Amino acid sequence: MSEPQRGIYGVDLGTTYSVVGYIDETGRPAVTRNSDGQDTTPSVVYFESEDNIVVGKVAKESAGVYPDQVVSLIKREMGDREWRREFFGKEYTPPSISALILSALAKDAGANTGRPVNEVVITVPAYFGLLEKDATRQAGEIAGLKVIGIVPEPVAAALHYGVTGSADGTTFLVYDLGGGTFDISLIRMTDKSVEVLAVGGDHKLGGADWDEKLFDHILDQLIEQWGDESVRDDEAELQALRTIAEQTKKDLSKAESKTIIRRYTGTSAKFIVTRKQFEEMTAELLEETIRISNRTLDEAEQRYPGVRDQISELLLVGGSCWMPAVAERLRKEFRWEPRLTDPDLAVAKGAALYAAGQTVRYAEADEVAPQTGSGTAAAGASGRGTGLAAAAPVSEAAVREVADRTGIDEEKVRGIAQRTVVNVLPKAVGVKLIDTTKPDWERDPEAASYIEHLIDAQTQVPCGPETLVANTVVANQSGVEIEIWEQAGASPSRDLAANHRVDDAGLIEGLTPFALPASSPINIQISVDAEGTVLLHAVEPRSGKDLTMNVRISVLSQEQVEEAKEIHRGLTIGTS
Repeated sequence: MSEPQRGIYGVDLGTTYSVVGYIDETGRPAVTRNSDGQDTTPSVVYFESEDNIVVGKVAKESAGVYPDQVVSLIKREMGDREWRREFFGKEYTPPSISALILSALAKDAGANTGRPVNEVVITVPAYFGLLEKDATRQAGEIAGLKVIGIVPEPVAAALHYGVTGSADGTTFLVYDLGGGTFDISLIRMTDKSVEVLAVGGDHKLGGADWDEKLFDHILDQLIEQWGDESVRDDEAELQALRTIAEQTKKDLSKAESKTIIRRYTGTSAKFIVTRKQFEEMTAELLEETIRISNRTLDEAEQRYPGVRDQISELLLVGGSCWMPAVAERLRKEFRWEPRLTDPDLAVAKGAALYAAGQTVRYAEADEVAPQTGSGTAAAGASGRGTGLAAAAPVSEAAVREVADRTGIDEEKVRGIAQRTVVNVLPKAVGVKLIDTTKPDWERDPEAASYIEHLIDAQTQVPCGPETLVANTVVANQSGVEIEIWEQAGASPSRDLAANHRVDDAGLIEGLTPFALPASSPINIQISVDAEGTVLLHAVEPRSGKDLTMNVRISVLSQEQVEEAKEIHRGLTIGTS
């Protein structure tokens, strides 16, 4: 393989399974195979020893024997600053565990393609907030990868569908039901842009929940025939039954029934599970996706009147969409015919296409850097980092370089790189205030606190500045403490419990000499850029003292990232 065709990769870092996409020798998006020869790798990590980590199929199979040494569904914990696990005396966080998965994927992808894995685009659910997105970026950094983009999964899927067919002027509804997360996204696509209009979802709802319902049913049926409750404490047998449940779910997507035969402590059991039974026991899960979809469409209709009538494509993404009930229920609820094409691999392939576009921007930055004398300045000007693609013409030299590297036709490279991606803010962002009308607020200010959202969910980014005039709470206040908070739940709420703080507090200090009366104004502005960085500027007008907070919302501090990288470098990581 020629040296110019170095690797450009897109990683679908899934909750239950992960896939790596790349651009093959013919210039088409494809997926790599792991060491087992499979397209998909279970997103499961087995801490076999202090310095040996196993990811994938073997890790998943080890869950029954060594449950305390196996981690799965870690994607559901991304953004949780409190989640910690210790293995062999070393502490791991969601980003550092996800980094283990990324390293194993990169190792297998490099071996499969013969192209080293350095630069990657990683996909995230559309409904991931700023914390979860940055946790994903940090996972890539810990793994030693250069993350050139974080792209929403439905955007990647739409890019894949748009390249494989005509998408000019198409408005997609992307229904993404993966193994651990559900997203619904409304996307308008032209030959020049991918514009996200609205997103909704639940990052703790996915195929794993269908598996669990079926597992419970299978376990109950077996216990009834075995007459032995002790199996509930047998981790190895329970893991085997979970594997059976997952495979039964897949089989029921093709067959009307599946016979389960299982022997335990010398007693055999046999029974039949039908597709109808399975659909009945999981109907409430499917209905929840419909409820979220309708809510998201209603929100979109408020912002873009008539947008429902513009939808012409309903794309099904995610392996759980193979269940026949999904398309049937969507067909019944909506007038669009569901389109199921490559749902397991579309996101990874689209991410590879997006990566090719980002790489053009990198090539441009390398052209500009010598002229500016600063590689960093050039990178900032050209959109390096984790943001979405810039809307600007691309240089022919950069297009040729990437075409040579990837084998993609120059015209297609140019089209991908020039396609603008406009995302939305999935969660509302605001500041913490105190309601001084509440009784006893001075005794318990936390109980009287609430979140005032300045920028609403579903706002396209970059956005702002949005302005709020807040007030001091007591006379002669010496300073003002300001905290940035982000909506945590599916719907915005002013309650503290429905939001999470995303930064360390900033302070405006030294106000005492100005003898400010109570309720003196503090002017606050918040903006969010295309990369998800929140910019807050607050001013006390009488003194002129101000505060600027430029916050890239992060789960881990840079010091914690460096510590995790040090641990990571000392590990042997593989899928077998």
